[in-house]
Amino acid sequence: GLESSARLRDERARAARAETLRVRAELAALRAQLNPHFLFNTLHTVLGLVRRDPALAEEALQDLGDVLRYALDVQRGDDRVALRDELAFVDRYLAIERVRLGDRLRVEREVSDAALDSRLPAFTVQPVVENAIRYAIACRAQGGRVRIEARLDEAAERCLRVTVSDDGAGAPPTPSGAGLGLALVRGRLEAAFGAGAELLAEQADAGLVVTLRVPQPAGGAA
Repeated sequence: GLESSARLRDERARAARAETLRVRAELAALRAQLNPHFLFNTLHTVLGLVRRDPALAEEALQDLGDVLRYALDVQRGDDRVALRDELAFVDRYLAIERVRLGDRLRVEREVSDAALDSRLPAFTVQPVVENAIRYAIACRAQGGRVRIEARLDEAAERCLRVTVSDDGAGAPPTPSGAGLGLALVRGRLEAAFGAGAELLAEQADAGLVVTLRVPQPAGGAA
């Protein structure tokens, strides 16, 4: 009885921490999209397109609307989403950044069909991609590449593996603000899945490689 009571307390504590991190992540994602600097850059870009390329300006505004809609829908519903939905959100975010960065932003993607229905906390992939763009691409005149890979690993424990890599110089020191988004994603994964989940950031020969490991329910249940 004492052991059962202790386990129940631990589960409740973990659930409370997961909920707190979920709300913080949702607010952080909204701030990332709505902060004045982001809005100024986006709207300034769109304003420049209105006369030169009205169709592209309209498309950029539609992408911005889709980004905000996803954030609000998740805030009202389940925190866990299918990978296909998270990647669709990432695509809209990348489309907005591509309007701003143009050919400086190069994106590669390799995602297995089996991985698309896997579940993970919302706003798990986007902050990692945003981190790569901010510190490896936007700060360089020549731009750079972001690569997104995902697969479902059936060996041993069934889990989703998502890797985001770039060809930049790596993340700057944490005190400057870099790494905070990655730390938040790591905390949410650990709170939701315990020791079975992880976020690993490694410096490669060129750039940073961030790997997410998200356990999946046995039998593919949501």
